[in-house]
Amino acid sequence: MDLFVQTVINGLILGSGYALVAVGLTIIFGTLHIVNFAHGAFFALGAYAVLTLQNFGVPYLLAIPLAAIVVAVIGYALELSIVRRALYDRGEHGSIIITFAISQAIVSAIILVIGPDPIPVKSPFGQTAMSVFSYFISAQRLFIAGTALVVLVGFGLWLRNSTKGQQILAVSQNAKGALYSGINVPLIRSLSFILGVAAAGLAGSLLAPLISAFPTMGDANVTIAFTVVILGGLGSIGGALLGALVIGLSNAFFETYVSVSWTPALGWILVILVLLLWPQGLLGKAQLNRH
Repeated sequence: MDLFVQTVINGLILGSGYALVAVGLTIIFGTLHIVNFAHGAFFALGAYAVLTLQNFGVPYLLAIPLAAIVVAVIGYALELSIVRRALYDRGEHGSIIITFAISQAIVSAIILVIGPDPIPVKSPFGQTAMSVFSYFISAQRLFIAGTALVVLVGFGLWLRNSTKGQQILAVSQNAKGALYSGINVPLIRSLSFILGVAAAGLAGSLLAPLISAFPTMGDANVTIAFTVVILGGLGSIGGALLGALVIGLSNAFFETYVSVSWTPALGWILVILVLLLWPQGLLGKAQLNRH
């Protein structure tokens, strides 16, 4: 019984980290209809932003929000110069090539400026573990879960209750209708892209102490994020959260009771099974032509 409960805890904590990466991905797809293959590169930028800020003497806890802001600024610059000009109203297919190219450019820039070798990122939590009701949890992972919960709940409330949040939902449902109703669609698209990449940067800054900072660190995480988003339903924020918990719990139980080596394939197996039964994902809706 103790092993079962510990596995559930590990799965929920793992899922919270996945959710933070996946929500940013689904915001960009849901509002802009862009399949953002550069999401992993923004994840890496978040880790390197924290590392750079720490080198300038900024404490880790303060460096985390600052890193998200740095990534948001870089994302906004790319949105103005490339994404807005090349991708809006073009559908999902063209975005794959362009965002992949952006990803490769960012990774190459990191290697050129900093180098290819992994660099440890320090955290005040170190490698310590905390005992909660006699169950041991990594302090850093607990911090990640707590931060992700606060951020995701706060974002959900903002999206539901604020004017800008309602406008994002309106643009995601019908961009032309939103434009005719007086919503500044270009501004909302920029805001959506900035929020999406900032979420990726925040996730990278949180996970960096666990995996170190290296140029391609986002590849594995964005792969998991895509499985989460597809599983939950493309463009559905609630689906991304549900998919993250399903993947997190499934991976934890599979690693504990079956095999660690087969765990990477589990997410895609779940995606195939779900799409056979629910082609739009667990909470996804049928896609309409909204451009």
